[in-house]
Amino acid sequence: MAGALIAGALGCAAPSAASARELRLRYDVTVLGGVTLGEIEVTSLLDRAGYRIEIRTRPYRAAQLVGAAEQSGKVEGRWGRGGPEPRLYQANGSWRGRAYVSEMHYPRSVPTIRRLEPSNEDREAVPPELIRGTVDSLSGLAGMLKKVAESESCDGSTAIYDGRRRSLAVMTSSARVQVSNHGPLDGRGLRCDFTVRTIAGFRHDDDREAAMRPLKGSVLLALREGGEFPVPVRFEVETRWFGTVAVQLAAPPAEF
Repeated sequence: MAGALIAGALGCAAPSAASARELRLRYDVTVLGGVTLGEIEVTSLLDRAGYRIEIRTRPYRAAQLVGAAEQSGKVEGRWGRGGPEPRLYQANGSWRGRAYVSEMHYPRSVPTIRRLEPSNEDREAVPPELIRGTVDSLSGLAGMLKKVAESESCDGSTAIYDGRRRSLAVMTSSARVQVSNHGPLDGRGLRCDFTVRTIAGFRHDDDREAAMRPLKGSVLLALREGGEFPVPVRFEVETRWFGTVAVQLAAPPAEF
């Protein structure tokens, strides 16, 4: 869950369609040590029927200096027997002046690229057998939140494909804590450690050893009673450009 997983600072909603409300959450993004890189705003709706998440990242000056620009993403899906089943995934943004657009649909649960700019000519093709059974990173994180809501455990793995790269995210429950010590919410919390490793879709000019190195991180979740979805309070994750980055919930969720 890195990069796009930073992007995955998700929200939550009540567990029934009748009582579900959209939530808006804002996160501050900093390099460990204090330099502020930007902010992330998330609008989310998760209930027993499915999920919808929209995300927008706004980089500040320090991140813009190395080429970061505003990015946005959106996913819609439902819950299947095996976990999240995305229907639509979209992502837009730019890096070092180069625009990126991705749009994927999932007919019969098969990830299918509908739009991809630029094309994947500079990358190795991801084999079809590695694409089947994958979800986007936001759907993977939504599935993790659902599992925590049901079992208060995040142990498991998710196969991720964004139209360019195929990755594997592995999560483990590591500690139970009080979230009041780590942000604007109170109550019980669960800390989960994770690794994300790219296994296919490398650029032709990549340093393969460096590109395959797993990125490590953790997420602190505020647990909620009655089977409601937890709220991510803080992410810490390795990145290839900024070192370890913290994504911190800036204020209690706004419901609307």
